[in-house]
Amino acid sequence: MKVLFVATVRSHIGQFHMPFIKELKSRGCQVHAAFKDNSADKPGLDLSAVDKVYEVPFSRSPYSPDNIRAYKMLKKIIDENNYDAVHCHTPMGAVVARFASIDARKKETKVIYTAHGFHFYKGASKKNWLLFYPVEKYLSRYTDCLITINHEDYNLSFSNKFKANKIFYVNGVGVDISRFHSLGGEEKSSLRKQFGYKDDDFLLIYPADFCERKNQNMLFDTLKILINKHDNIYLLLPGLESKAKPYIEYAKNIGVYDHINIMGYRRDIESLVGMCDLSVSSSRQEGLPINLIEAIGNAIVATDVRGNNDLVENGVNGYLVELDNCIDMANAVLKLYDNPGLTEKFKLQNLDRVKSYSTESVIKQMVDIYKDLDLI
Repeated sequence: MKVLFVATVRSHIGQFHMPFIKELKSRGCQVHAAFKDNSADKPGLDLSAVDKVYEVPFSRSPYSPDNIRAYKMLKKIIDENNYDAVHCHTPMGAVVARFASIDARKKETKVIYTAHGFHFYKGASKKNWLLFYPVEKYLSRYTDCLITINHEDYNLSFSNKFKANKIFYVNGVGVDISRFHSLGGEEKSSLRKQFGYKDDDFLLIYPADFCERKNQNMLFDTLKILINKHDNIYLLLPGLESKAKPYIEYAKNIGVYDHINIMGYRRDIESLVGMCDLSVSSSRQEGLPINLIEAIGNAIVATDVRGNNDLVENGVNGYLVELDNCIDMANAVLKLYDNPGLTEKFKLQNLDRVKSYSTESVIKQMVDIYKDLDLI
């Protein structure tokens, strides 16, 4: 089998799909990939298992003329290579790839689309529904297999009668859960000391790039409430900071900047999560949030939005709070601050629940889908 993986940017392939690509390689498959190179922003991701890469000028903006150039380039790549399958990811990468694959499908190339979170969802703007929903509904007829990674998208695909030949639910993209665990004793104390924290500091962590969707200002408003009660609470923010300036200014303006740690793009997330007490998410919406799957050894406080509520059961392994309700989020954090026994109970629940989101579990699901499509 010969398959082309398509995503808007290189880092998406490197961060989320290499374990499955390696599985395909072990089965004798040839794998190509097409993307826009963003390795300057997110370096160090290994794509060595990919047999051939193509740089294609995708843009995340649906209005960009770059996507017309990307379509022409990608269609040529697909037409010349006679792929058995084109597996596309990310909204614009998948739109362009499915248009570019229309002729190839007539020659029995299978088109697979993994939706990492539709832009239309419960609570999305009317603009999002008007712009993205008709395009996805239309392109579903040119999709042999639609893979969804949260239950809201899966149910929406059926209730709105998407015309993909097959629709599957998969538990995300897979996480190497062996890397993540709570740290204790001297190891935790030593690591905290390296970052300037004390053993009795209460550390929150939110690994996420700065952007409107990740909604960091909600956490800053929450932190303002928390530090008025306990001045040993700090928030760690690993993630790409190219758009961080307005968020930093906001944190300074409301007086919480000294209690946040903007850490930039990191490759040691497992250590950072392990030394913290609590994982948090203020996101407006998610596909299936990797940062909460990686919160294996922590309790969680997160917004009650698509993706987050696939992973967090309120009062069982964490707390869900209404989007932008900083008072409720602060109260949830304080419950865990004041009750170490409850925090430990939530941690144990996470350890058990996360197994179905492991790399091994997701690879098995993906292999079964490829078998169902007669690709392997």
